[in-house]
Amino acid sequence: MFVGPRMKRNLVTITPGATLEEAARLLKTHRIHHLPVVGEGGRLEGIVSDTDLRNATLDGMFGGADGGDSGRPVTAGEIMTRDVVTLSPGDTLDDAILVLTHERIGALPVVEGERLVGIVTKADILSALVSSLDIGGIGSRIEVILPRDVKEVARLVGVLGDLQAEVRSLVLAPHGAGAYAAFVRVATIDVGSLKKRLREAGFKVPEVAEFLG
Repeated sequence: MFVGPRMKRNLVTITPGATLEEAARLLKTHRIHHLPVVGEGGRLEGIVSDTDLRNATLDGMFGGADGGDSGRPVTAGEIMTRDVVTLSPGDTLDDAILVLTHERIGALPVVEGERLVGIVTKADILSALVSSLDIGGIGSRIEVILPRDVKEVARLVGVLGDLQAEVRSLVLAPHGAGAYAAFVRVATIDVGSLKKRLREAGFKVPEVAEFLG
């Protein structure tokens, strides 16, 4: 999954000379948390978050930065983050997740060269995962513990096919040394019968109680 198809293109932006009052109004009106700051030709110059605005207000209250007669910063350019971490449309959502987690930020501007073309947020990532895992529709998830062997994955898929189970999604994740956890989402409410059949086929299908010790 690439960033390009998932990023927001209809952007709400602000210029460096815009007032903090204008920034706050845009954030509230559009119910967003980040405002890319752009200059001439759509060049990304920084980003302002709702946290930046709150901090600027507190700085002014307690004798912080002096951007004007009020003793507070007065423009977006004064409080924006200038060293912005960005992505390109060709980066993957895996890249986005890693950067958002590592940097502990909520949004990443997407650029082509220096020109802003989009933004991707944590909410966009969650939406992409919901879509990819197909967890919005009717269905149930079954966890199957497999040896770390692709042949066992193929056997699981074959058994599910023989059982005519409608598989909505299948995700493999590491599970300790030498094992996979296969998370299978199936379009059935009769989960108990499907688990029973999988166990009869020799698969390890744990119950919730086993995870709780």
